[in-house]
Amino acid sequence: MISKTTWCAEMGSPDFILRSPTLDDVLPYLKFLSEPDVAIWLEDRCQLPLSVVEIENFMFNHSWCPWAIDVEGSFAGLSGFLDPVPERGEARFFIVIGASPLWGRGLGTEVTKSVVAKGFEKLGLRRIVSSYFTPNIGSRVIHERAGFRIEGVQREVAWRNGNWIDQEIVSMLSHEYLERRHNGHPAPNS
Repeated sequence: MISKTTWCAEMGSPDFILRSPTLDDVLPYLKFLSEPDVAIWLEDRCQLPLSVVEIENFMFNHSWCPWAIDVEGSFAGLSGFLDPVPERGEARFFIVIGASPLWGRGLGTEVTKSVVAKGFEKLGLRRIVSSYFTPNIGSRVIHERAGFRIEGVQREVAWRNGNWIDQEIVSMLSHEYLERRHNGHPAPNS
Protein backbone atom coordinates (compact mmCIF):
# COMPACT_ATOMS: atom_id res chain seq x y z
CA MET A 1 0.00 0.00 0.00
CA ILE A 2 1.33 3.45 -0.95
CA SER A 3 1.49 6.06 1.82
CA LYS A 4 -0.32 9.37 1.54
CA THR A 5 3.02 11.20 1.68
CA THR A 6 4.43 9.15 -1.20
CA TRP A 7 1.21 9.48 -3.19
CA CYS A 8 1.17 13.28 -2.76
CA ALA A 9 4.82 13.54 -3.74
CA GLU A 10 4.21 11.45 -6.87
CA MET A 11 1.13 13.48 -7.80
CA GLY A 12 3.02 16.76 -7.60
CA SER A 13 1.53 20.11 -6.81
CA PRO A 14 -1.41 21.31 -8.86
CA ASP A 15 -0.50 23.99 -11.39
CA PHE A 16 -1.30 27.45 -10.10
CA ILE A 17 -0.92 31.09 -10.94
CA LEU A 18 -0.54 34.05 -8.62
CA ARG A 19 -2.49 37.11 -9.73
CA SER A 20 -3.90 40.29 -8.28
CA PRO A 21 -7.10 39.67 -6.31
CA THR A 22 -10.36 40.93 -7.80
CA LEU A 23 -13.77 41.74 -6.40
CA ASP A 24 -14.92 38.33 -7.70
CA ASP A 25 -12.58 36.73 -5.11
CA VAL A 26 -14.19 38.41 -2.10
CA LEU A 27 -17.17 36.10 -1.61
CA PRO A 28 -15.21 32.86 -2.15
CA TYR A 29 -12.58 34.09 0.31
CA LEU A 30 -15.27 34.97 2.83
CA LYS A 31 -16.70 31.47 2.40
CA PHE A 32 -13.24 29.91 2.95
CA LEU A 33 -12.75 31.94 6.13
CA SER A 34 -16.13 30.79 7.47
CA GLU A 35 -15.17 27.11 7.14
CA PRO A 36 -14.27 25.76 10.61
CA ASP A 37 -11.33 23.71 9.27
CA VAL A 38 -9.82 26.90 7.82
CA ALA A 39 -10.77 29.49 10.43
CA ILE A 40 -9.40 27.49 13.36
CA TRP A 41 -5.84 28.12 12.15
CA LEU A 42 -6.29 31.85 11.56
CA GLU A 43 -5.87 34.86 13.83
CA ASP A 44 -8.38 35.51 16.59
CA ARG A 45 -10.13 38.22 14.57
CA CYS A 46 -11.06 35.51 12.06
CA GLN A 47 -12.85 33.49 14.75
CA LEU A 48 -15.82 35.85 14.54
CA PRO A 49 -18.01 36.24 11.46
CA LEU A 50 -16.42 38.66 9.00
CA SER A 51 -18.30 40.99 6.67
CA VAL A 52 -17.81 41.53 2.96
CA VAL A 53 -16.50 45.03 3.74
CA GLU A 54 -13.90 43.61 6.15
CA ILE A 55 -12.72 41.12 3.52
CA GLU A 56 -12.57 43.83 0.83
CA ASN A 57 -10.60 46.03 3.21
CA PHE A 58 -8.14 43.21 3.93
CA MET A 59 -7.72 42.20 0.29
CA PHE A 60 -7.45 45.67 -1.20
CA ASN A 61 -6.32 48.02 1.59
CA HIS A 62 -4.65 46.12 4.44
CA SER A 63 -2.55 43.56 2.58
CA TRP A 64 0.63 45.20 1.38
CA CYS A 65 1.21 42.78 -1.45
CA PRO A 66 -1.55 40.16 -1.89
CA TRP A 67 -1.85 37.52 -4.59
CA ALA A 68 -4.87 35.40 -5.38
CA ILE A 69 -4.07 31.73 -5.92
CA ASP A 70 -5.74 30.30 -9.02
CA VAL A 71 -5.85 26.58 -9.71
CA GLU A 72 -7.42 25.45 -12.99
CA GLY A 73 -9.08 28.85 -13.37
CA SER A 74 -10.69 28.83 -9.92
CA PHE A 75 -9.84 30.96 -6.89
CA ALA A 76 -8.22 28.66 -4.31
CA GLY A 77 -6.91 31.10 -1.71
CA LEU A 78 -4.81 34.13 -0.96
CA SER A 79 -1.16 34.68 -0.12
CA GLY A 80 1.24 37.57 0.12
CA PHE A 81 2.78 40.02 2.55
CA LEU A 82 1.47 42.19 5.38
CA ASP A 83 2.95 44.75 7.74
CA PRO A 84 5.91 45.97 5.67
CA VAL A 85 8.73 47.71 7.51
CA PRO A 86 10.61 49.37 4.62
CA GLU A 87 13.46 50.74 6.74
CA ARG A 88 14.27 47.15 7.81
CA GLY A 89 13.39 45.46 4.52
CA GLU A 90 10.90 43.23 6.31
CA ALA A 91 7.36 41.97 5.78
CA ARG A 92 5.10 39.26 7.19
CA PHE A 93 4.14 36.34 4.93
CA PHE A 94 0.64 34.85 4.98
CA ILE A 95 -1.15 32.09 3.11
CA VAL A 96 -4.73 30.77 3.19
CA ILE A 97 -5.69 27.89 0.91
CA GLY A 98 -9.40 27.50 1.43
CA ALA A 99 -10.11 24.91 -1.25
CA SER A 100 -9.82 21.79 0.91
CA PRO A 101 -9.57 19.31 -2.02
CA LEU A 102 -6.16 20.92 -2.70
CA TRP A 103 -4.81 20.35 0.83
CA GLY A 104 -1.97 17.85 1.18
CA ARG A 105 -0.99 18.03 -2.49
CA GLY A 106 2.02 20.34 -2.22
CA LEU A 107 0.21 23.49 -3.33
CA GLY A 108 0.95 25.37 -0.09
CA THR A 109 4.65 24.60 -0.32
CA GLU A 110 4.91 25.70 -3.95
CA VAL A 111 2.87 28.88 -3.41
CA THR A 112 5.00 29.71 -0.35
CA LYS A 113 8.21 29.22 -2.32
CA SER A 114 6.89 31.43 -5.14
CA VAL A 115 5.74 34.22 -2.85
CA VAL A 116 9.02 34.12 -0.89
CA ALA A 117 10.95 34.33 -4.17
CA LYS A 118 8.91 37.37 -5.19
CA GLY A 119 9.59 38.94 -1.81
CA PHE A 120 13.35 38.60 -2.06
CA GLU A 121 13.89 38.89 -5.81
CA LYS A 122 11.26 41.40 -6.91
CA LEU A 123 10.42 43.38 -3.76
CA GLY A 124 13.97 43.47 -2.39
CA LEU A 125 13.05 42.24 1.08
CA ARG A 126 15.84 41.40 3.51
CA ARG A 127 13.73 39.41 5.98
CA ILE A 128 10.40 37.60 5.76
CA VAL A 129 8.62 36.56 8.96
CA SER A 130 5.64 34.29 9.44
CA SER A 131 3.85 32.31 12.13
CA TYR A 132 1.52 29.35 12.56
CA PHE A 133 -0.23 27.56 15.38
CA THR A 134 1.80 24.50 16.40
CA PRO A 135 -1.02 21.95 16.01
CA ASN A 136 -1.26 22.94 12.32
CA ILE A 137 1.15 20.36 10.91
CA GLY A 138 0.44 21.41 7.31
CA SER A 139 1.58 24.97 7.98
CA ARG A 140 4.69 23.75 9.77
CA VAL A 141 5.60 21.52 6.83
CA ILE A 142 5.15 24.19 4.14
CA HIS A 143 7.26 26.67 6.11
CA GLU A 144 10.00 24.07 6.67
CA ARG A 145 10.02 23.00 3.03
CA ALA A 146 10.23 26.62 1.89
CA GLY A 147 13.27 27.19 4.13
CA PHE A 148 11.90 29.16 7.08
CA ARG A 149 13.72 28.79 10.40
CA ILE A 150 12.11 28.79 13.83
CA GLU A 151 12.82 31.93 15.85
CA GLY A 152 10.73 31.07 18.86
CA VAL A 153 7.42 30.02 20.34
CA GLN A 154 4.66 32.13 21.82
CA ARG A 155 3.26 29.81 24.44
CA GLU A 156 -0.51 29.37 24.90
CA VAL A 157 -1.30 32.36 22.70
CA ALA A 158 -4.67 31.26 21.27
CA TRP A 159 -7.74 29.37 22.50
CA ARG A 160 -8.84 26.68 20.06
CA ASN A 161 -11.10 23.65 20.61
CA GLY A 162 -11.08 24.10 24.37
CA ASN A 163 -7.31 24.35 24.73
CA TRP A 164 -4.63 27.00 24.75
CA ILE A 165 -2.23 26.45 21.84
CA ASP A 166 1.24 27.73 20.99
CA GLN A 167 2.31 29.73 17.97
CA GLU A 168 5.70 29.32 16.31
CA ILE A 169 7.40 32.38 14.87
CA VAL A 170 9.57 31.67 11.82
CA SER A 171 11.64 33.74 9.44
CA MET A 172 13.89 33.61 6.43
CA LEU A 173 16.67 36.05 5.58
CA SER A 174 17.60 36.98 2.03
CA HIS A 175 21.09 35.43 2.33
CA GLU A 176 19.49 32.16 3.54
CA TYR A 177 17.19 32.20 0.53
CA LEU A 178 20.19 32.76 -1.79
CA GLU A 179 22.14 29.95 -0.06
CA ARG A 180 19.23 27.56 -0.62
CA ARG A 181 19.13 28.52 -4.30
CA HIS A 182 22.91 28.06 -4.57
CA ASN A 183 22.71 24.64 -2.87
CA GLY A 184 20.31 23.14 -5.36
CA HIS A 185 16.89 24.42 -4.33
CA PRO A 186 15.72 25.82 -7.65
CA ALA A 187 13.83 29.07 -7.86
CA PRO A 188 10.14 28.43 -8.31
CA ASN A 189 8.33 29.63 -11.38
CA SER A 190 7.28 33.02 -10.16
